[in-house]
Amino acid sequence: MSETIAIFGATGDSGSEILAAALNKGYLVRIMIRNPSKLLSLSLTEHPNLTVLKGDISSLETMKETIQGADYVISAVGGPMGKPKDFPVGEIVMFIENLVTIMKETPSVKVFLYQSGSFIAHPNGTQPTSLKIMGTILGRWILKLGPNLDENLNIQKYMDSVKDDLPFKTICTRPGGIQNGEGGTKLVAAEMPSFSMVDFKDLGIFTVQVLKDESLYGKYPYVAKA
Repeated sequence: MSETIAIFGATGDSGSEILAAALNKGYLVRIMIRNPSKLLSLSLTEHPNLTVLKGDISSLETMKETIQGADYVISAVGGPMGKPKDFPVGEIVMFIENLVTIMKETPSVKVFLYQSGSFIAHPNGTQPTSLKIMGTILGRWILKLGPNLDENLNIQKYMDSVKDDLPFKTICTRPGGIQNGEGGTKLVAAEMPSFSMVDFKDLGIFTVQVLKDESLYGKYPYVAKA
């Protein structure tokens, strides 16, 4: 019997490639999206292994339905990039808190993977000095990602605070620069950040693969080219 992956944020740049990778690997996939018509551009509207539910990150009942029977849950939910005034501060944190509560009541869930970013420090505060400087100059000043970075850090801190009380395993991936591309490069989990760009397509494949990597459970790996 095929295993099931529930994906949130499945129509974004990262999420759409995670979705494609999961379906290519033969998983049954359940997604919750605000606008199902977005799937038209992905040519996935009639895939036999895909179940689409309409809802947003405040739709608790739809969230429950989305993860029903899921073995794995992935969140690639993110706010607008480079638009600090438009960022919904606190809303994604609340979504993750609600999602965790629902997953705790869903016995089928084995692993929850949350995609963060390389500019985000480990919840214990550790971070390479070079990355901390880049995060301030490039992330906050130039790219204006301050609210995004703060939201991800708060989510990581929350996940770290509850991980010992969860009936499922967690992984928080921290990719760096991501770009559109043809893919074809193997990515690996790394203890130190990489400053080379990776393709969304390769990141999608990597994300699905690491769900079963027990060495990463409870960890916050960076993502690098092999």
